[in-house]
Amino acid sequence: MSGAGWDSEIQRLAAVKALRLLDTPREERFDRITRLAQRLLDVPIALVSLVDVDRQWFKSCVGLDAEQTHRSVSFCSHAIAEPTMMEIPDATLDPRFADNPHVVGDPYIRFYAGQPIAAPSGHLVGTLCVVGMQVRHLDEAERQCLRDLAAWVELECAVVQATQWERDAVRARTDFVSVVSHELRTPLTSISGSLELALSGDFGELDPRVRDLVGIAARNAQRLVRMSSDVLDLHHMRKGDLRLSFDRVSLAEVVDHAVHSVEHASRTGQVPVVVACPESLHLRGDADRLVQVLTNLLANAVRVSEPGTKVEVAAERAGNWTTITVRDHGPGIPPDRLAAIFEPFVQFEVPAQRQAGSAGLGLAITRGIVEAHGGTIRALLAPDGGSVFEVVVPADGPQDEDRPWW
Repeated sequence: MSGAGWDSEIQRLAAVKALRLLDTPREERFDRITRLAQRLLDVPIALVSLVDVDRQWFKSCVGLDAEQTHRSVSFCSHAIAEPTMMEIPDATLDPRFADNPHVVGDPYIRFYAGQPIAAPSGHLVGTLCVVGMQVRHLDEAERQCLRDLAAWVELECAVVQATQWERDAVRARTDFVSVVSHELRTPLTSISGSLELALSGDFGELDPRVRDLVGIAARNAQRLVRMSSDVLDLHHMRKGDLRLSFDRVSLAEVVDHAVHSVEHASRTGQVPVVVACPESLHLRGDADRLVQVLTNLLANAVRVSEPGTKVEVAAERAGNWTTITVRDHGPGIPPDRLAAIFEPFVQFEVPAQRQAGSAGLGLAITRGIVEAHGGTIRALLAPDGGSVFEVVVPADGPQDEDRPWW
């Protein structure tokens, strides 16, 4: 084989490997094609074969017990030399196959027709072939039938490869996110803590200009810590690795913890949080994750609110459902974005002075937690301006003690 021929064969073999079909289990998507070929062309044997380095391997095989044969005695290795169908009416009269062990011995092949199969790359990787023990010629309608079925095989190969690529891309993306988030969070937490200590005055008072700069750095470090935590939460949520632990929860305590979490932003932004939640109101849920839900909603509400306005939190029970609402008096959400804002990485513009910067993951995570509780969340436009986020969860909650967070 010439140098150019070797290069071509190496590229062809790479295309065979790229399909990731070699030595995989039988699949109905291919078996139905060989069954149709056997029945429509009235032959005892129909095969989908892939030509490897030194073998032809059968992804689908009807009428033959073998899983593979050596390439040196393979009809298909000759068939892939050209993109057109190879038809052999009588193998005993063809010098290439007259002494082939499968011709002179079991199964005593006489007739062979193979239509080459191209990978998505265009390289010929194998064939859809039919085999008989009687001398035979196909008519043009039968040849077209074999070509059509081979095109179907090519389509299935393309689907398999595209699916594999998509899985690889998702795996690479999630692995990258996980590694980067883990690697970022530890040093960011350390930086944030160090900056907070510097601001505390325990190591001496800072020059006012330096204090302002350190304060900016501290706020941004905290934001990056939250963002890395959100990315990790979303990553684990999608993998089903995070689990909720259910117990009887005081909703008033959940709200109190969430309000305390946004106290600094509320005070500095001059946006008080007003609570209307009965002390007697309880539900079954994961307290920590419910605090996370309310904290996300309150932080967003405070961030978009004008100084001097207020954020309102209310809760009530009706039957077996508990409804929690968070109302702000900000600019409101564009009507066409009310559903989209719960998707990962979706954001919309608010006035620059109230943007704190985020990855757009908080509401996606919030929805995941609410839905894991068997509830729903939606965003509404308030009648007199601003937005209302409504969380509805079953008061008695799921009966599982521990369940995945989807």
